[in-house]
Amino acid sequence: MPNYVTNRLEINADRETVQKVMNFLKGKTDDDNTPCYIDFNNIIPMPEELLIEASSSGERGMQYITAIQRKPFNSPDDLKIIQWMEGLTEKDRKEALQLGVLYLENQRKYGYTTWYEWSIATWGTKWNALHQDFEEPNVLWFDTAWDGVPRLIRKHSERFPDVEFHYAYADEDLGYNVGRGTARNGEIDMTFPDGGSNEAFEIAFFVKPGLDEYFELTNEGYKWRA
Repeated sequence: MPNYVTNRLEINADRETVQKVMNFLKGKTDDDNTPCYIDFNNIIPMPEELLIEASSSGERGMQYITAIQRKPFNSPDDLKIIQWMEGLTEKDRKEALQLGVLYLENQRKYGYTTWYEWSIATWGTKWNALHQDFEEPNVLWFDTAWDGVPRLIRKHSERFPDVEFHYAYADEDLGYNVGRGTARNGEIDMTFPDGGSNEAFEIAFFVKPGLDEYFELTNEGYKWRA
């Protein structure tokens, strides 16, 4: 399981503009009628061809195809992957080759083999937004896996150049992996304080209201209350 990162996005605009922003971000409602307030695909769409299995088998299938194309000038690593592939059952070898072909095509077209590499490089996190909520009148909350998404927020601000977005995130590892800043018109100014610093804890308290009650500020920084 990943560390979940809490994200807070405040839309600094009048009510009508806030509604326009939320309408743009809104995704499809889940089967259990849970609303989707933000779908990252609305900001930067993921190519459908990348929605395939991310696996070591596919990686090795891709490496095998490449190794065969290099014959007879194979490296020791090429020979190892050829030997590995030829030791598989016919079923497993077929599956690895099928994935390998798709990986190579995706690499050529998009620069990434599957959704996994693309989403981390493009969105900044491996999954779409999780555990979402909207706090009236203008604050959107959502979780991400392992990291915040300032690059995505910067990109989003390009579509609404007159809106100022106040963005902050904090890891469940309190006082570490936090950031806070403002995005407007395709630019973002972020602060990433050192992990464990007072500033890092204060961003975490801002993003996770109520947690400050369990800490006290000492000469050595913030500590759990005894």
